[in-house]
Amino acid sequence: MHAKTVREVNHEASKLDQLASVWGLSVHEFIEEYALDEVVPGICLNTGCEYTTEVEPDQTEGWCEECEMRSVRSGIVLAGLI
Repeated sequence: MHAKTVREVNHEASKLDQLASVWGLSVHEFIEEYALDEVVPGICLNTGCEYTTEVEPDQTEGWCEECEMRSVRSGIVLAGLI
């Protein structure tokens, strides 16, 4: 596993903020709401794609219906809880 670059960390933080916003929550509220759930919101990490769906909390390569790639990551993973 490689260390994340600052750019990767910033991109993931931006996607987490976007995901929380789509679900009508702040990042803090999102974490409180979904930290212990069995199914959580996830978002495509590709730049320009805003696809969101529900995934397992540890999902790191979920299927994006828009990009047709394994680019969806759980918000819980993006928050660094898993």
